[in-house]
Amino acid sequence: MSNSAEWTILVFLNAKNNLEQYSFPNFLQMASVGSRDGVNIVVEMGRPKEHYTEDYGGWSKTLRFFIRRGDQPLETCALADLGATDMGDITSLVDFVRWGRSTYPAKHTMLVIWNHGQGWRAPPGRPLAPVRQAGGYRYVSTDDDTQSKLYNRAIQDALAELLAGEKLDIIAFDACLMAMVETAYALRGVADIMVASEELEPGSGWDYSRWLQPLVDAKGAVAPEDLARQLVRAMASEYRDLSAATLSAVRLDRSATLAAAISRFADAAIPQLSATTIEIWKRARAACGIYGEEAGMDSIDLCLFMQQIAGSALAADLRARASEVIEAHDATVLDAYASKSRADGYGSRGLAIYFPASARAHAADPDGAGYDADNKLHPVEFVERERWPAFLRAYWELVP
Repeated sequence: MSNSAEWTILVFLNAKNNLEQYSFPNFLQMASVGSRDGVNIVVEMGRPKEHYTEDYGGWSKTLRFFIRRGDQPLETCALADLGATDMGDITSLVDFVRWGRSTYPAKHTMLVIWNHGQGWRAPPGRPLAPVRQAGGYRYVSTDDDTQSKLYNRAIQDALAELLAGEKLDIIAFDACLMAMVETAYALRGVADIMVASEELEPGSGWDYSRWLQPLVDAKGAVAPEDLARQLVRAMASEYRDLSAATLSAVRLDRSATLAAAISRFADAAIPQLSATTIEIWKRARAACGIYGEEAGMDSIDLCLFMQQIAGSALAADLRARASEVIEAHDATVLDAYASKSRADGYGSRGLAIYFPASARAHAADPDGAGYDADNKLHPVEFVERERWPAFLRAYWELVP
């Protein structure tokens, strides 16, 4: 099956944290479909030493599965036992991707990273933890056993080296707050398409059967852009307007063009930040809902902010630059879903961007140093190369 496959779906399912109990339904959704006729479903799943549940034998290690229909997350169903691996270490992810592509080659490959993202994936009916998971450094996939995490810059650099000029068809995050300009820009050399959420994800995350079943029914004969859209539409069907949920599919090859438009906007904006105009700027920022605000996050929808500027009383050239950003954004986003609560007042057109409302808010972000000009720890390439950070620093001088 593997040598003639259309798609290999690689799922890096890191349940070595307080999401452990939510990993089992997702595994069973995959197994309700199973690898069949042109589609390989391959999972690397880890569970912590100190369990949140003893379900399925209470094993504490990392197992690899080639998912067949009817499988369960049991040691007896596993293809390989990796022992106590660190799923917050980039070498674990790279080893999984290398092994998966080699063992189950296919015309198309999708990598899903399942875990906490730049925020808490919110368990239904439970308050969000006050611990902040994000800030400027940007990371995903935390391992409670080791206290390590996968920084976006490490994912970017390590996968680019592994792929050596090739690209994954899709990189997707079943995790919170990953649909950001910064993330898309970082992964433009790693994959063609990114699927991710601007907002916190509900605890149950995706329903994998909703998009895997049509893929298997088509024997894998689904183009990457169409599969990405299927993921977005599956999220929309699952949550509709019942939860605060979002999901976006983004063309990564257009992220650099979007970043350039943002930089042009920033260069036009900085000279126009002044004591006489700052209230206009503050109103524009205040009009944008904050994703993961209850968990202390600081990202807003890029388009909604630019719409506020484009319709403001600021100078015509600046308003034109804001409109150019919107145009570049919409050319980058393939598809986007937002429940009503995350469309109204949030925008949720596809990509968010880091924008603490004041210098104080930025200083309070425990990972906010990732946006400092001199940061060298897990540096965000967008911060290093583009002009948005300069705009933010100029803004914060007027909004302490």
